[in-house]
Amino acid sequence: MKAEERVIGNIEGMLKLSPIACEMLQKAVIEKDRSLLEEISRIERDGDDLRRETARIIYKGAFIPYLRSNILRLVEDVDDILNTVDKAGKYCRKINDLDFIRSSIEVGRLLEINVLLCKIMSKNFIEFFKDPEKLKEAAIVVRMLEKEADNMKHSALESLRSRDIEFWDGLFTFNFIESIEEISDVVEDTMDTLQVIVLGL
Repeated sequence: MKAEERVIGNIEGMLKLSPIACEMLQKAVIEKDRSLLEEISRIERDGDDLRRETARIIYKGAFIPYLRSNILRLVEDVDDILNTVDKAGKYCRKINDLDFIRSSIEVGRLLEINVLLCKIMSKNFIEFFKDPEKLKEAAIVVRMLEKEADNMKHSALESLRSRDIEFWDGLFTFNFIESIEEISDVVEDTMDTLQVIVLGL
């Protein structure tokens, strides 16, 4: 297998981990199953292993020089998706009373949006290289979902302010909501980087 094919395969592998991690986070909240949060950390470590291996292949000479920096950036962006899901999981682990995030319609929608976004990226990644028009259409959907996620975050935080919650639980809940919205931001960044790469091919 060519070095370039290994890089693309590894990036696809990292992307495929992202909806799994997001679904685990969603399930952990719905079912109050904190053991799933540990599993998210394991997935993040698997993604980190792929990131390091992929960077080594690129530094050894995969891809022509003018593409390398953007390919490396894409690898880092995808890794950042997994890191951000793991960060959200760590905040969730610190919340003693999960009632607010379990009952919040906005938080539920945020978790759902993240799963959708990661599935768009992971299921279509290879196809995006073959069909730039499909990539353009997907980018529009990603931006729409990211905008919705931003609105959901502000609405959830507004609701949080009106709740009587213990200080530390309130802080960790705030950070959790910020983190799950950040996932959509990072997916949008990943899509932007991918568009730059495909346009340069």
